[in-house]
Amino acid sequence: MLDPLPGPPRHVGPYRLLATIGAGGMGEVYLARAPGPGAPLVAVKTVRPDLEIDREFRIRFRREIAAARAVTGAGTAALLDGDADAEVPWLATEYVAGPSLAATVVRCGPLPPGAVRALGAGLARALAAVHDAQVLHRDLKPGNVLLTPEGPTLIDFGIARALDATALTAAGMVVGTPGFMAPEQLQGGPAVVPASDVFTLGAVLCFAACGRGPFDDQELASVIFRIAQGDADLSDVPEELRDVISACLCPAPGDRPTAAELAARLAHDDATAATAAIGSTVPWPAPVLALFAEHREAVARCERATAQGSFATAATAAGTDGRTPRLPTPPPPVPLAPPDSGPSPRRRRRSWIAAAVVAAAAVTVAAVLLPGDGNGNGNSNGSGGANGNGEGTGDAGSPRVVTEYGNPDRSGEFGAAARAASARPEGWKPWSAERPESLDDRGYGCVLVGPKLVCRDGKGAATALDAATGAHRWTSRGFTDGADALQGIQTVPPESDGERVYVPSERGVIALDAASGAERWRKPMPATAAVMGLARSEGVLYTAEFGFADGESGSGEAIVRARRGRDGHTLWTSKPLPSKVREALVVKEGRVYAALEGGGVVALSAKDGSRAASAPGEHCTGVVAHRDAILCWALDRAGIRELDAMTLKPRRTLAPDRTPALPPSVGEADVLVVTSRNEDTEAPITHFMTAYDWRSGDRLWRYGAPRDTVTVALSGKRILAVGRYEMWGRSTADDKDSYRRKTIPHPDDGTAYDDVQTLGPPLYVGGALFAVARDGRILSGYAP
Repeated sequence: MLDPLPGPPRHVGPYRLLATIGAGGMGEVYLARAPGPGAPLVAVKTVRPDLEIDREFRIRFRREIAAARAVTGAGTAALLDGDADAEVPWLATEYVAGPSLAATVVRCGPLPPGAVRALGAGLARALAAVHDAQVLHRDLKPGNVLLTPEGPTLIDFGIARALDATALTAAGMVVGTPGFMAPEQLQGGPAVVPASDVFTLGAVLCFAACGRGPFDDQELASVIFRIAQGDADLSDVPEELRDVISACLCPAPGDRPTAAELAARLAHDDATAATAAIGSTVPWPAPVLALFAEHREAVARCERATAQGSFATAATAAGTDGRTPRLPTPPPPVPLAPPDSGPSPRRRRRSWIAAAVVAAAAVTVAAVLLPGDGNGNGNSNGSGGANGNGEGTGDAGSPRVVTEYGNPDRSGEFGAAARAASARPEGWKPWSAERPESLDDRGYGCVLVGPKLVCRDGKGAATALDAATGAHRWTSRGFTDGADALQGIQTVPPESDGERVYVPSERGVIALDAASGAERWRKPMPATAAVMGLARSEGVLYTAEFGFADGESGSGEAIVRARRGRDGHTLWTSKPLPSKVREALVVKEGRVYAALEGGGVVALSAKDGSRAASAPGEHCTGVVAHRDAILCWALDRAGIRELDAMTLKPRRTLAPDRTPALPPSVGEADVLVVTSRNEDTEAPITHFMTAYDWRSGDRLWRYGAPRDTVTVALSGKRILAVGRYEMWGRSTADDKDSYRRKTIPHPDDGTAYDDVQTLGPPLYVGGALFAVARDGRILSGYAP
């Protein structure tokens, strides 16, 4: 309810913070009081410090303050103060000492019809005042409605949009909450009108009357589909409320009543109209009145704690220039030594989706990847190490290295740096660049090395682009002999130690200087050989090779080779393996793990290549690692097999009812995400994501995934998924409100359903992503 702040006094502007009220996508909200006797309590909303607070952001925030100031009238929380130029921008509104409608219905159950009618009349009048001020709320939901004995109060105009100004939230983000969005709101942009708020008010009243929204569904994609189709379920709404709520939920905006008309309709009887005119109380049931009392007592406790000096009396942290400093925080606890691993290995999508799919029934949420604002997508969690993916790069101060696997365990965990704006390349803005003509289209994959994005082609050549702008920096020369005979599309991505970039191909491996592109060494292979996998650890480059043994081509054998990174000198070559390696190599704690195409998993000593352990009975498409385990997954078998990292003996099977369509993802949040295909090939949902608690193995949730999902990655407690036409971001927790969606960008002459739109596995850093599109472009934009 209220969480008193420990430690010394903390201030935002002139306001002393007393307690934490809550947190949202943009920042935190605090209970606070201004100095001076009799000063009222206020709610102070601060922007998250991890957001990129640049000049454009401050302009948008200044507009938000102006929009909120324009809203006055009964049933709205007035803006009292704000500062867009503070180090951490903030605004202060009237404090409403009451629970949200969402919390009230959860605690006390659905409201009786009379209370819902009075609640709706009050909210409709408040909404009319908002619209009279030429502002749209755009996120009306049960959590943004606060209740008091006197009636409801509408809050949070932080994402409102002035009707005569540009969007306050940048392009690229669908603003709103799934389940409480109008059909036109799913399209974004100018399609959102005052009637859109009326639609969401109807959904809120349905929730108040029966405890659920009119479009609730287990699958998020189904929620969106039902909204677009006007498929509202009002069967549990009391009959006397059904017609008025149904009128709000008309699919066409012009068919809905205005907010003022709705207020009059809800207050249709003389008694209600008379009481509404004098601001009388809503007929709240007894359990709700008791909840109001709890909130008043919680505020009183915070007041008493302050008066009794339970807060430290140290001096306030205040800037000498009159601006608000970043909020001081208590010193962090001494970290415990982490368990012997980190997040898990990464899966990589090995093949591009080739068949064009016409999604006639699909609903397009028109949010553009480039340009956009990716800063409002939740908190960063966990740590990704100095290079952003949990992997050290050698010397202190080495450039940040980010690979498409996310971390050394190949588990798709990109860590906190994936979403912290401070980790972006300096001066970054969304961009799109064409691949140089000298690069062929037979190989894909990139690695981020400090300020440069280096992408490969099929013959071992590479190009480096400025990660901030997409400007060309250098292009290297690949293998020319036999280049015309390359087989298929090669998807083994390049690796880097921060100083050199290692580019694989069917013809061998080339090491390039990351700064200049100058060749450091190249190791050609026989014409019938190929590099099947590449990994790097502690100055050593490991390659899985197929097609020869002991230097002789054509034998059809497979080996793993270790080379010294700085000069390419061979350190050891393993004995021939039973079959070639599938998917990625995993290097962990002195061992090299590989899944074999003919069946089985092997662990080789990273010291000399000798066989350390094997599991010949395991059938794996690939392996990833997590903590002290190796995970075996297969495209044609249900379940994720957990193997002991030392012995490769099986421990348990997770997700036993799911057949993975992609490598599993697991990381810092200890949530295993398994992506599987929908067996109903006619359904608009092609894939599902199912989450499991790593420790217990219990299933946490299952939701639809982006159509034709290509990759799934993690950033602490956030999932990042890419499909053919769209990309999603959502929490690892069962939280529908955390969902964000963006469309995949397409060429000027293309459409959202062109086959070329599919992106390769992206690299994530600083809230941005970097990827190669199937049409040959290299892109960077905001992540969902």
